[in-house]
Amino acid sequence: MSILDPAVIAALESGHISRIDLIRIDLPGRDPVGYHRGGRPFPYNGLTYLPNRFLQYGDMRSATGVSVTSRTIRFSNIPVANPADAMAIVEQYDYPNAPVIISHLLGVPNSDQVLGVLTSSFYEIDKIIYDTGAADENGTRTLSLTIELQPPGRSARGQTLIKRSTADQQFDNDPTDTGLECVATVSTIPEEWGQVSR
Repeated sequence: MSILDPAVIAALESGHISRIDLIRIDLPGRDPVGYHRGGRPFPYNGLTYLPNRFLQYGDMRSATGVSVTSRTIRFSNIPVANPADAMAIVEQYDYPNAPVIISHLLGVPNSDQVLGVLTSSFYEIDKIIYDTGAADENGTRTLSLTIELQPPGRSARGQTLIKRSTADQQFDNDPTDTGLECVATVSTIPEEWGQVSR
């Protein structure tokens, strides 16, 4: 049994569709910001996605063992004068581990009508890299921005043996889990775990 909307199924079967790629970034200390590859602002789900800034998706990379599936996204024309464009001033924010949602929507060709969501992926910002282009005849260089992403939470990353936070531990395990509270002192202060025989 399918849980997709009949209009989505009909559009997929007809092959007459468009794909709308969106990126939403929730930087701490500001409202969420969104980007897409279209030529004008695109309102969706309460957020207006800025046009022409998102350059491309990078490849997804994965490996066996404890390595995580990572992804890159690239933005062009950094910096810009628009104060609403967070990527132009991303260094002003505490961006590591900021949530990023990459969504692919199913739309009606040559319109802004959205029929449904094809897929959404959740990530966190790992690091940001600036790439400087070659100088043109006027000596002006272009600057692009590459953002390295990783899946959120230990359950998605696998066992990385890295202490993130109590909130991360509680998200992955139990809302009342306090296991990480003793990690910083366990090497110097004896802690009793589980059943203790006396």
